[in-house]
Amino acid sequence: MNRTRTYGLKALLYLLLATITIFELNAQDRFELSLISRSKGKRIPEKTLQISKTDAEITIDGVLDEAVWQTADKAKDFHRQYPTDDTTAFSKTEASITFDDNNLYVGITCYDELEGNYVVESLRRDYMERNNDYVMLVLDPFDDLTNGYAFTVTPLGVQMEGLITGGGGGFMAISSSWDNVWYSKTKKTDEGWTAEIKIPFKSIRYADDISNWNIQFVRNDLKRNERSTWTTVKRQYQPTSLTYSGEMKWEGTPPEAGSNISIIPYVSGSATQADLSSNNNVDWDWNAGFDGKVALSTSMNLDLTLNPDFSTVEVDRQQTNVTRFELFYPERRQFFIENSDLFSDFGFRQSQVFFSRRIGLSSPMIFGARLSGQVGDGLRVGLLNAQTKHQMNDGYDDTPSYNYTVASFKKQVFGRSNISGIFAAKQGINFSKDQDDGYDFGTQNEYNRVYGLQYNLLSADDKWDGSFYYFNSDDPVHTSKHWAHGTSVRYNTRKLMAFWTHEYVAENFNAEMGFFPRTGYITFGPFVTYSFYPKSKTINRHGPNFRSNYYLDTNWEFTDKNTQVGYSISFLNSSRVSVEWENTYVKLFNDFDPTWQFKSGTEPLPAGSEYTWNQMNLNYSSNSRKDFSFTFRGGIGGFYNGNGTNISGTFRYRVKPIFSLAMNYSYNKIDLPDPNPSGSFWLVGPRIDLTFTEKIFWTNFIQYNQQADNVNINSRLQWRFAPVSDLFLVYTENFLPDGMVSKNRGLILKMSYWINL
Repeated sequence: MNRTRTYGLKALLYLLLATITIFELNAQDRFELSLISRSKGKRIPEKTLQISKTDAEITIDGVLDEAVWQTADKAKDFHRQYPTDDTTAFSKTEASITFDDNNLYVGITCYDELEGNYVVESLRRDYMERNNDYVMLVLDPFDDLTNGYAFTVTPLGVQMEGLITGGGGGFMAISSSWDNVWYSKTKKTDEGWTAEIKIPFKSIRYADDISNWNIQFVRNDLKRNERSTWTTVKRQYQPTSLTYSGEMKWEGTPPEAGSNISIIPYVSGSATQADLSSNNNVDWDWNAGFDGKVALSTSMNLDLTLNPDFSTVEVDRQQTNVTRFELFYPERRQFFIENSDLFSDFGFRQSQVFFSRRIGLSSPMIFGARLSGQVGDGLRVGLLNAQTKHQMNDGYDDTPSYNYTVASFKKQVFGRSNISGIFAAKQGINFSKDQDDGYDFGTQNEYNRVYGLQYNLLSADDKWDGSFYYFNSDDPVHTSKHWAHGTSVRYNTRKLMAFWTHEYVAENFNAEMGFFPRTGYITFGPFVTYSFYPKSKTINRHGPNFRSNYYLDTNWEFTDKNTQVGYSISFLNSSRVSVEWENTYVKLFNDFDPTWQFKSGTEPLPAGSEYTWNQMNLNYSSNSRKDFSFTFRGGIGGFYNGNGTNISGTFRYRVKPIFSLAMNYSYNKIDLPDPNPSGSFWLVGPRIDLTFTEKIFWTNFIQYNQQADNVNINSRLQWRFAPVSDLFLVYTENFLPDGMVSKNRGLILKMSYWINL
């Protein structure tokens, strides 16, 4: 075995063992909160809520007039979580929960004695929760304090549902891309507002052999600028953190969901015009297919898709690229969402072994199947298979047909932590490079496989989290130096947050189904923030921060260095400001044009050249509760061998709750000495949302990308005529900015309908 590889693997194993040892020896510190106990080896919840069965019919109308709501156990005496966490909530909230053979029911009363309208920015589903008044139900139906569901409703009855992974304590605690069937109604009263929620057992996955679930209620009252939780959650943690949730005790065990099969067929028609410079022909087409969900048990689900159509997925927000690497765009397609952590949580955000967007975008997906869920005590498994279509253009084979297979597992250990493993395989079908056979796929590999293990650390009190991975790849070309390993550890308390990361990605590591913008590097660096909480009527928190990233090649020579030192202030009215000094060093390993415009008469920065520069950055976010708000980020200083200026941000204006305008903007000015390339370019993206009702939405997104020399218009009208059933009308067109000459356009009509069998 290669000596460097051996040392790297040993170092990773030693660090893993040391971290586990520290994790165990630090038990007293980790369990310092009163709600955690080691005496019986089980968490002692701060509060407990009894759930009883009802035989009475509950009408979901927002009026809590059924007798069961008067007798059911109540979650009350909420605790303030923001802007301070040292008192009971000023906004009083009460919640009760009951069930019958088929559904879970929740009744919530939100008292409100303040004058003025509620803060609800839109009637659109899946809103940004921090910008709205809402009440949220958080469920952990496996009692593992790791995975769960969030169901949220605003005073105007607008719904948002999401999946909780990783314990619910991360920055992106809720994945709102998940969609499923549930029902809710709200009602304004003289004392505030009430909400009734019905969640079919068929809509969630759960363990039906345990008598305790974990539960949390969260209320956001922007009028009072207060967020509160049923159980105590310190403000440095997310309110959805499952380790701080209360306990819901069943009478026995929850009922089985029964037969649970859902089919979501769709039909679509389109009219497109491509390459308008040479013809005006209209291509008409239609398509049909379906998605299916089969619950094999209350905790295991099989997702199926045949001839999927992703045409109505929300358009990506374009980005200006002045880096040397590929940009990351999130997954939005429903087939890949549920239990997605079983497949995507291998590696780090910018270095993932499996990135589902690699499937079905360059070549159409024909079918897919995905089995995922829990099969035993603390053991979750996932299995995915998808097939793409062979693409031909003008008689030439551009993209071969590939089959994608991913198998993974996660086994809970040491409390909330887990050990996970993955095997990802991409296999060409009828693959040949013999041009006489009609196939010429150039440098594309016939197969690619990646496999490895990962340990995910998550302490019982959310103070410690991190990941440690080791992966290997296999393809027909590379026979050595095809491994990768990495470490990330975070320590988070009220005042101190310290984060460390390292990665070693060998030259020939090749994850074709993943997202690794580059290979052949070693990177490491710390990130530290310290927070002060003054007794002030204007400032909530302030403090310094330090971040540093170092990149070396596999010969241990520096290729990149970046250091940032800054200071940030968060105000009680939700606005924020920060200033930072940044120092950057880059050694280019390829010729590089930072404008990405490759104009004639200019010369790219040459490979092997080295550059060091300084820059000052200013960031500001205004009070997001106001009808008009904005964010601003500005940077000015050096850039490679010249100077650079970048300005970006967003302006938002809304007429609650039917109209909102968000203007995203980005301006980059690059000034390098001749003959190196210079340039300036704008990226402007106004988005206009009209929400006529909670079921009818019209979104218009216009993006002008000067760097790409393109104007894109995307207009999408959506009618949700039944739960998770939609009618879409989507128009898109691309223009050349000069004279607004149309390049291509398309109109799509699509209907999907959720059928429970």
